[in-house]
Amino acid sequence: MIKVLIADDHSMVRQGLKQILELEKDIAVIAQAANGDDAVKLTREHKPDIVLMDINMPGTNGLQAIKELKQENHPSKIIVLTIHQDREYLFKTLQMGAEGYVLKDAEPNVLIEAIRNVYRGQSYIQANMTKELVKEFNRVTLHEKDKSDEPCQKEHVCSIS
Repeated sequence: MIKVLIADDHSMVRQGLKQILELEKDIAVIAQAANGDDAVKLTREHKPDIVLMDINMPGTNGLQAIKELKQENHPSKIIVLTIHQDREYLFKTLQMGAEGYVLKDAEPNVLIEAIRNVYRGQSYIQANMTKELVKEFNRVTLHEKDKSDEPCQKEHVCSIS
């Protein structure tokens, strides 16, 4: 059984997610939090396998909660469940150690697939967000390649190791 904690400041969202997830025989919602402080506290207390973490919550937000849990090396895996479809949030949460990123407008089967994949030790980025990762990878890779080519262009000699 995959134990899930839902952290979202909207009660209706939490209840809807709970109903959707508990239709699955292998998923159980064991706790719910309305803010980041409660998410951290309840994660410590209930030790869920997966934390579904909203970013925008009052008080301690989801980013701060992720940071705190990851600094503690808590074994729970975090899937960010958000409205934010911009790459800054995606990169920030991945850099912080989140294992998944799913948009709130995704179909329920996408979230269920994310939960199962992350539970099995994989990462999960919703398909329409992966293009942002590829763009950033290409940008960084091309930038690094340009930097490594500079001495070759200046000295007209290159060595490949």
